[in-house]
Amino acid sequence: MVVTPPSRGTRDLGLRSRSPSGQLQGVHGHNSGLSRGRRACMFPRTIRACVLMLVACCGLADAEPAQTEALRFEQNLLAVLECRANVDTRRTVASTLRAARYGDPAGRPLHLRDWHFEQAGGADAASVTVIELPVPLTVQGVRTQRVFEDAQGLSIAIDAAARDRIVARHGLQLQSSTLHEPFRVWSARSVDGNTSAPSIMVSSDGDGYRLGCTAQAASTQGALPLDRQQRTDANDLTAAIECRADDAALRRVGRLLQQVMEQPQGEWPAEVHAVSAPTHAINGTVLPVFQIELQTPLQIQGIATDKVLAAPAGLFAADFGRIDVASVLLDAGLTTAHQQAGVQVWQREASRSALPSGSIRIHERVVAIADDGTVLTGCSSSQMRAAASDPQNANIPH
Repeated sequence: MVVTPPSRGTRDLGLRSRSPSGQLQGVHGHNSGLSRGRRACMFPRTIRACVLMLVACCGLADAEPAQTEALRFEQNLLAVLECRANVDTRRTVASTLRAARYGDPAGRPLHLRDWHFEQAGGADAASVTVIELPVPLTVQGVRTQRVFEDAQGLSIAIDAAARDRIVARHGLQLQSSTLHEPFRVWSARSVDGNTSAPSIMVSSDGDGYRLGCTAQAASTQGALPLDRQQRTDANDLTAAIECRADDAALRRVGRLLQQVMEQPQGEWPAEVHAVSAPTHAINGTVLPVFQIELQTPLQIQGIATDKVLAAPAGLFAADFGRIDVASVLLDAGLTTAHQQAGVQVWQREASRSALPSGSIRIHERVVAIADDGTVLTGCSSSQMRAAASDPQNANIPH
């Protein structure tokens, strides 16, 4: 066999030989025409593969930032719901949800396109926005696809079993009220009753419960006068009930009562356990009082009680329950001479003091037996104008 070198015009770089029929063949005996056809087809296929790969890479490059953003937002939302997010993260999540809720749905980020927002209730401060998530989140061990947003922040629904587990795990403290909604709140409180940052909070919600966060306490203590920075304690409460509190102690007790009546339970002082409106009546007339149940009992006249009563008319008293009234009267310095006609109420003046307005403040020691046998003891404060003894001026609430 004679090997003939390829001519300069030949594109085939492989060795070729002549077949017995005189056709040119490569080293493997394949027909050179077939070999050229395969190579001609190979190059377009390679180009198509490269183009498809580039398109896929570009799509992946576009998808990766969206997936990263979605994951970051999900992690931030979870941090907010679990009360471990910093201020910037909370603001970012809030502004993002607000923009998605009220903005053009077509302009939402890709990771929020499938989120659904629906308002429940009226368009007032009590309204709730229900947010439906396309994929579930696990918050404190609770798996959910629904998040609630209201004036208190973000929360999720939980059942009684999850409530018990979360309350026990975080050592949350119960505070209940029949005067406010929600009825019961479990939260972690500091010694002075404030929380410098949001913390886990469970609250009742109809037949179920909500898991959310306490509101961040405003750091305004340093701007307040010294006497307003001081919080009421057991000594103030005891002195107020026994008619021996000074003006500063009375102001602190007054702020405690105002805080309990006006603020949500998450902002109550730590010593308050529950607030209710009992139906104590004397001779059939219900007393307009509300009751504060304390975490730690007070010692009033040597008797322990965790229930104190306050009335708009200036009464601040302790609920002793059904006990013998004789020893209570003795310790309060009251006798049969101090009993009001026709009712089981004993009252005597304990002290009086002049006020800058020119009026006189009078403190009276009071003991009463309610129709159900409950013994109440406390102090009634009123003001009287110094220049007149008009009965209409004799009982101005403190």
